[in-house]
Amino acid sequence: MNPVDGVRAYHELSRHLPERFAPGPGRLDWATQPAPFRRYAGARCIELLHRPQEESPGYDDVFSGPLGSAAPIGLASVSQLLYDSLALSAWKESQGNRWALRVNPSSGNLHPTEAYLLLPSGTVDNAALLAHYSADEHVLEIRAELPAELAEQFDAALPADGCLLALASIPWREAWKYGERAYRYCNHDLGHALACLSIAAAIQGWDVRLLRGVAEARLDAVFGLDREGFCEQECVDALLWIGPAQAAEFPLPSALLDGLAELPLSGAPNRLSREYRHWPELERVRAICRAPALPAAGWAAGQAVERSCELENPGLPLRPILHRRRSAQSMDGRSGILAELLYAWLRRLLPERSPVPFACSGEPARVDLLLFVHRVQGLAPGLYWLGRSGREAGGLREDFQWQAVAASGLPLYRLLEGDARGLSAFLSCGQDIASDGCVAFAMLADLDAALAEGAWTYPRLYWECGQIGQLLYLEAEAAGLSGTGIGCYFDPAVEQLLGDGSDRPVSLYHFTIGRAVWDTRLSSLPAYPAPRRPPFEQ
Repeated sequence: MNPVDGVRAYHELSRHLPERFAPGPGRLDWATQPAPFRRYAGARCIELLHRPQEESPGYDDVFSGPLGSAAPIGLASVSQLLYDSLALSAWKESQGNRWALRVNPSSGNLHPTEAYLLLPSGTVDNAALLAHYSADEHVLEIRAELPAELAEQFDAALPADGCLLALASIPWREAWKYGERAYRYCNHDLGHALACLSIAAAIQGWDVRLLRGVAEARLDAVFGLDREGFCEQECVDALLWIGPAQAAEFPLPSALLDGLAELPLSGAPNRLSREYRHWPELERVRAICRAPALPAAGWAAGQAVERSCELENPGLPLRPILHRRRSAQSMDGRSGILAELLYAWLRRLLPERSPVPFACSGEPARVDLLLFVHRVQGLAPGLYWLGRSGREAGGLREDFQWQAVAASGLPLYRLLEGDARGLSAFLSCGQDIASDGCVAFAMLADLDAALAEGAWTYPRLYWECGQIGQLLYLEAEAAGLSGTGIGCYFDPAVEQLLGDGSDRPVSLYHFTIGRAVWDTRLSSLPAYPAPRRPPFEQ
C-alpha cells in the first residue's frame, strides 16, 4: 500500500459513525493512565523565570507580527517564551484528586506534546545545550552540553539571537483513552502548541518558523529520542526556528546533525505507564506521514502586516488571557452575542489578517469553516460558510444558498437558514455543548488536494485546525466567554450534510463558544508558587 492510500485507510478506520465509534480501549483503565509529565531522572536542571502576568502587551497587536525589536535571547526571554506558551496555568483539586491545566490545550487534558530546545552558547548557560522543557516545575532538564567543536558548528549554523525548538509527541498518552483516533488528537494538540509558541514568541519580538529542510525521521536521533530507555514511543513532529525574523530558511549542515545525534546524553526517561498497548494503525500512519526533507521556504511573506488603528479589544492585556484560558465542559444554552463580535472572531481567523500564528508552518491555508449559528443577534440562525482557503464559493449541496453576508466584510456565506442546534449536537456525537453555545464550528479541508502533495500533509491539516482552535479559545476568553474543542464527531454524517459531490471536504475538528457553566466543586490553585524574576529585579 502506498503512503497516500495508507492515509486514506487510516482516515476511514478512525472515523466515528452513529452506529459505532473508531477502535478504542472500550473502557478506561485508570491504573495504566500515562503520567502527564516527561522527566529525565539524573539530568541537571536549570530553574526558569517568569514575570507577573500583569506585565503584558495589549491583546490585539500580537497577531499582526512580532512586537517591537527582538529581545536578546537569554534566560529571561527563553523562560518567558515557555511560560507564556507551554507552562502550567493552574492546578485543580476535587475530592482528593489533583491535576494540572496548561496554557496549551490538549484533548482530554492528556498532553502528548513535549518540547526540546537546542540553545546556543551563552543563552542560559555558558555551554550550548540540548534541553527538555518540563512544565510541572518550569525547568529545563539538560540532556547534553555540546562539546566545543560541535558548539562552534551549531552557533555558526544559526542566525544570531535565536534557538531551535522541537515539538515531539507521545501518542500513548492519547491512545490510552482514544485508541486509533489518537493520531488526530496528537496533531490537533501540536497545532495548539504551535499557535501558543507563535504568540508567546511575538511578545518577545521573535518569529516562529517551521524548518522544512531536515527529514522528520532524522530528527529523533538529533534530539535523543531514538536511544534506549524509552518505554513509550516519542517522536519529533516539528523543528522550529525561534528568534528574529529571517528572509528565508537556513540549512542545517549534515555534519552538525550527525554530531548532535551522537552526543552522550544525561538523564533517564521516566516510564509513563506500567502497561503499554500498541495501536497498529496509529503507529503505521504516523510512520508514513513523516515529512521528507522539503525545499526550503522563503519567509518574507510572513512579515508583520500593517496594524490596524481600530483595535477590537482596546486596552485588553494579552498575558492574563493566555493563562486563564480554560476548556468549558458545559454551557448555559441561553447566552448570545452580537453579530459584530462574531465577525471580529472570524477576521482573526483569516491568515492574511493573522500572520501570528498562521505563517509559522509555511503551509497554505487549507481549512474552511462551517458555522452553526445558534444565538447571534443580527444574524439569522442556520448554517454558514467561512472561506479561508481561497476555495471558490458554491457547489456542495444543491439547496445551499451561498448568500454573501455583506455586512460582515468577510468571505462569509449563508448556506441554510433555520434552527441548527439539534443538528450541531447530533453531529458532535450527541454532545449538548455543541448546541448550548452561541455558535459552533466544523473545520473542513479538501483531503484529496492535500494528499496530492504527499502523505505528510495529512497531519498538517490537523495542525492548522489546532491553530484555528487556539485563536477561538483566546477570542472567546477576551469576550468574557469560553470555548472548547470537540474531537468527537460523526465524520460520515458531516459529509452527508455537505452533499455527495466529488468536491466535498472532510471534517477534521469541531469547536463551540458560549457562556460556560463551571463546576463549583472544583478548587483552583496557582500553577507555580510565585513569579521568579531575574535576580536584579527582585
